[in-house]
Amino acid sequence: MKILAKILFAVLFIISVIYLFNSQSFNLSEKTLSLQRISLRLPIPVADTAFSPYYLAVDKGIFAKYGFDVTLEPGTPELNPVKMVSQGMDDFGVLGGPELLFSGRNKGATITGIALLHKDSNFVVLLTLKEKEINELKDLQNKSVGFFYGHISTDILRMLFKKNNIKVNEVDVGFDYGSLITGSIDAQWAFRSTAGITLPAKGIEVNVISPADYGIRTNGHMIIVNDSLLKNNPGLVQRFTDALVEAINFALSNEDEAIAATIARDPNFSYDIGKKQLSIYNNAILRNKPIGWIHEEDMQIASKQMIEAGLISEYFDANSAFTNRFLKPLE
Repeated sequence: MKILAKILFAVLFIISVIYLFNSQSFNLSEKTLSLQRISLRLPIPVADTAFSPYYLAVDKGIFAKYGFDVTLEPGTPELNPVKMVSQGMDDFGVLGGPELLFSGRNKGATITGIALLHKDSNFVVLLTLKEKEINELKDLQNKSVGFFYGHISTDILRMLFKKNNIKVNEVDVGFDYGSLITGSIDAQWAFRSTAGITLPAKGIEVNVISPADYGIRTNGHMIIVNDSLLKNNPGLVQRFTDALVEAINFALSNEDEAIAATIARDPNFSYDIGKKQLSIYNNAILRNKPIGWIHEEDMQIASKQMIEAGLISEYFDANSAFTNRFLKPLE
């Protein structure tokens, strides 16, 4: 009887262990499966420290903490955030600025802004070769200027030229700065945080013409959401926004990790370039209080500039294009 009891006990023990293991495995799988899959469409396909908060939100489990399995989708002219989010192909998107939000909604895109990362950033500039001695905006009258159609810079440059009565010959060159470097065009759009850094680092001497010096004031990245998702699942939008704010704060406090996360996406990305970029990006983020807040005054200025340039309807309602309901105001 004692032997039989020992055998029975052993069998029961083994069964209990197997049950416990399977139960734990099930719970782990259940936890993994419980992460909601969503997508965030970035504005360009290039790795950049501007996107480091999103990289870190994935790498450090910040999105997972809030219940998300997030796919970061690269943007292209064809697969741009306005189009992909409006059509419901992506849940959220990152725009280069509120101008793209306004022009998209003006054309019927079903998107809403829920956070603005960079305040008074004035990222978009014009670059000219020093040797051409084109130092002021008036020097570009009837000259050839490189544009990137569909990019945030296009609206900003057109506002700039319209406001200052400058006529130029537009040339669609995209991200390629070859035409500028060889001198076949006289000027080209740029971000002061990208080509404004990388070209001088390669020994190419340039002049910088900033729209901000000629009355065009701009802000940076705008986070957008699909209107249907905003209406039907505001709780999800709230969790995503909370995760985003936490990721931004983490990136601000951990610059080396922000650069490392960018290098992980592109091994050729330069640490030194990343440091210079973050000094520009982070200052613009910190100018915005609280982080992510969309200030009505900024949006009114942006929409007025676009209306004056004929880029959106004079009846466009900027206030209906964004909401701060998912952000915490300053106490």
